[in-house]
Amino acid sequence: MLNRVTWKSVRVSSVCASVVASASVSASTIVWLCALGAAGTTGCRGSSADEETGQIGAEIGEVMSSVDESAQGGATTALMWPTPLELRGPRWRGVLSALLPSANAATCGDTAFGACTAGVRTRSFDDCSIGLARLAGSATLSFSKNPLCVMAADGDTVTRTANFTLTGLYGGTLAVTSPGGGQTLGKTATGFAYTVGGLERVLTGPGGHQLFDVSTRTTTPLEITGTSRADRVIVSGALEITHHLAGYKVTLVPDHLTWASTCTCAVSGSLTGTLSGGKHDGKSATVTLTGCGEASIAIDGQTDSITLDRCMAI
Repeated sequence: MLNRVTWKSVRVSSVCASVVASASVSASTIVWLCALGAAGTTGCRGSSADEETGQIGAEIGEVMSSVDESAQGGATTALMWPTPLELRGPRWRGVLSALLPSANAATCGDTAFGACTAGVRTRSFDDCSIGLARLAGSATLSFSKNPLCVMAADGDTVTRTANFTLTGLYGGTLAVTSPGGGQTLGKTATGFAYTVGGLERVLTGPGGHQLFDVSTRTTTPLEITGTSRADRVIVSGALEITHHLAGYKVTLVPDHLTWASTCTCAVSGSLTGTLSGGKHDGKSATVTLTGCGEASIAIDGQTDSITLDRCMAI
C-alpha cells in the first residue's frame, strides 16, 4: 500500500486557506486543523505502473535531465531527485513542516553549481531539505576545456559525477553514485555525443533492507543534435537499465526524443527495447513521451502511465 498513497492537496489547501482567512483561531489550532485535514483526505489508488516499469521511467528521466544539466553547464537545472515515497514521513508531518518550517533548514532548490574552479563546477548539498528528507553530498561537472568550464569546440567534453545520499525522516536512504566514471557529454559537429559509464541508485529502508538497486549505462553513445533546449533531439544510441534486485535488464533505443524550451527533458519521441529477466522476460517495451516528465510504457499489449524523474517545467 505504501507505493499507492496519494494526497489530495488541493482540498487540504482550501481548508487551510479558509481557516487562516478567518483569523479567529490561534496558530496552533490552525496547524492541527490543517494536519487533520491532510489525514482525512489521504486515500489509496491503484498505480498504473508496477515496480519494473516505474524504475524504467525513473532512469529515462535521470538520463535526459543529466544531458540537460551537462549541456547547460549547470546554469538552469532540475532538482537532484524527488523524495521516494518510502523515505517520506506521515502526511500530517509534511503539513506541519510546510506551515512551521525549520529556521535552520536550507532548501535544496536554493543550491546552485558553484563558480568554475580549474575546469570544475560543483553543486554541494550540506544536509539541505527536500520536503521532510535531507540531502548530503555533491554533483560535479568536470570540463575538458580547463579552466574555462565551456564546450566551445568539437571534441570538448564535460563529465558529470554524482555522489550523494537522501535520508528520510526515519532513516531510510537513497544513495546515488557514479560507478564507471559517470556521464560524459562531448561536443560534435552536429550537436553532442552522450556516454553513461555508470549511474547507480540504491534505495534502502529504515531497517536496512534494500528496496531497489538500479544501474544505467549506454552500450552505444546517445547521438544528440541541436545546441539548446529549443532544438535538442536524441536521435540514436542505446541505453541499458539493470534492476539488480528484480533480476531484469532492458536496452532501450531512442527515436527522436525532442526537447521543448520549457522543460529540462524531452517532451516527445519514444524508446523501444526487449526486457530480459524479471516477470516481463522476453517481452518488448515501448516508452512514449507524452509531456514534460510524463510518458506511457507499453509491454506485451498493456499500457501504463509513468513519471520521469527530475524532469521539470521551467
